[in-house]
Amino acid sequence: MAHPEPSALTRQVTSPDRPTLFVAIGRQRVGKTTTLKAIAEITRQQGGNPEIWNTDSLNRSHSISSLGDGVMEPPSATAAGQAIWLEERIENMVTGGHDAILDIGGGWTAMHELIKTSPLITALDEIGVSLVALFMIGVEHADIDYLQDLQEEKAFLPPRTAIVINEGLIPTGHETRLAVKEVIRHPTVRRAIGRGAVYATFPAINGLKKIADRGQTFLDFAANVPVTGMPTSSVFDRLRVNRWLKRDVPLFLRDLGPDYLPRMPKGLPDVVMENV
Repeated sequence: MAHPEPSALTRQVTSPDRPTLFVAIGRQRVGKTTTLKAIAEITRQQGGNPEIWNTDSLNRSHSISSLGDGVMEPPSATAAGQAIWLEERIENMVTGGHDAILDIGGGWTAMHELIKTSPLITALDEIGVSLVALFMIGVEHADIDYLQDLQEEKAFLPPRTAIVINEGLIPTGHETRLAVKEVIRHPTVRRAIGRGAVYATFPAINGLKKIADRGQTFLDFAANVPVTGMPTSSVFDRLRVNRWLKRDVPLFLRDLGPDYLPRMPKGLPDVVMENV
């Protein structure tokens, strides 16, 4: 289970029959897309079938759209237009009964537009959709601005909120445990944890640019699936990604816990500690 404070033990646990809207929030380049892609791939591997929504029109070099043709994108590039599209997709979740993983991008997004213009948490609860919000941050205080603004000014802190520290943003030479401890001491983070949020650390991945350049999923890269026009990937790169997928990411998912993830009918993936 993710790391809760005692007051978080009474947090709302939603019914497994309710579809879940799963979203990562944070400024640009804090690892939202990488985290969502990894979770989406493993969710599918474990029998889940979430819809993938992409409203991040600025991210083309490392887009969640690399997950395949089934990724849905709004026809509008404006936050207001995308918010209308999101409302329609969310309402469809109820009749379809499926989960959805949303990559909103950084800056002022359609998700922020919905939060500003509607009582989003209340609306989702009324129509029977659960919301899981990951606040992605690194070690810079500026990374916490989104959490502070939404929690304090917009009164937005869903019952299932996780603060995810991206290990890949911790400077070389800094111990992960100490860096995470420093983030958790920040008053805004402490306030969120006191209100029921949990926290976990997303593992760093080595060689992300090489995977993005190939436009591949993590699983395909690890499995050495060829890409037309691209050279064969390095065996060392593939083995590192394979270990990340089979050991590091599953450990993160177990730490976070199933209440903070899309539904996986086969359960959380095994953690492979040897020969990877």
